[in-house]
Amino acid sequence: MRKKRLQLAAIITIALLLGAGLTKAGRSGLSRAFALVTSKTQPGEMTPEPGAQVGQDIEQGARARHGWTPTIVNSVVRGSITFYNRDGQTRDQANIVISRAYPNFLRIELNRNGVVETAGFDGISAWQAGTGNLSEARARDIRSWLRAWPERLFTTRGAGAAYREAGSRMETSRPGRPWSPGANIDPPLKLEQVEMEDVVGLPPTPNRVGDRRLVVFYVNRDSATIESARWLEPDDPQQRIDAGRSPLTDIRVDFGDWQTVGGTLWPFEVVHWWGGRVDYRISVTQVQMNQALPGTIFHRL
Repeated sequence: MRKKRLQLAAIITIALLLGAGLTKAGRSGLSRAFALVTSKTQPGEMTPEPGAQVGQDIEQGARARHGWTPTIVNSVVRGSITFYNRDGQTRDQANIVISRAYPNFLRIELNRNGVVETAGFDGISAWQAGTGNLSEARARDIRSWLRAWPERLFTTRGAGAAYREAGSRMETSRPGRPWSPGANIDPPLKLEQVEMEDVVGLPPTPNRVGDRRLVVFYVNRDSATIESARWLEPDDPQQRIDAGRSPLTDIRVDFGDWQTVGGTLWPFEVVHWWGGRVDYRISVTQVQMNQALPGTIFHRL
């Protein structure tokens, strides 16, 4: 397992640095993203924020800052979502409800003018209401919603996933978004990088590809909040990410507009990038925790 994890880390590190094996969209996305970003190791230790304590590692400090505890067993997030095409134009909008039982149960409801589309993940398989067998690509896209939230760092580590601190990083610019131009960051944003081996569903075996990704979380050194999550996605979901047989696309999720709900920090803006371009933005209006959610809602309708 350790050998495989090191191989996976090496593949992702090389691809993120060099763009090797990425799709054209992935390569151009990395070029745009990294042309505006300078990375280097920073001396010194992270200054603890209120809630963090000296002696904690980076994830522990972030967890304390966010107010995340094992007593949070589920959440329901409501808001609106806007989808964008590759040219940055709005292609679709909907109201959205995302219910999760941590770490790996998911239900998504998209309401477009009264027409509701429901999908989810029951801990083993992805499903979509009114649809039989899903394509591998559609199943992957549903599973990826679990990784699009900052608390994934806390829940995966809490479940025993492999964890590694991967050095410091400085971001000096932000790329443009469909609703705002790119801009310099002054002073630069100082980030600490932590890696989690994130497995959604059944683990890979010699006969099962599985869904294992090395997710890198960028933690703000000054505030200890999670700024972004990032990973590589194989274009062919039927290929292992460490097999080297499928092009890879860079996925990044940015978190912002932090608000405190019941003593816990939540991002009220979530921006999802695919291959260097924004493909959706969620504006959150309500967060509820520890609701009386029947387990049946996470299973196929």
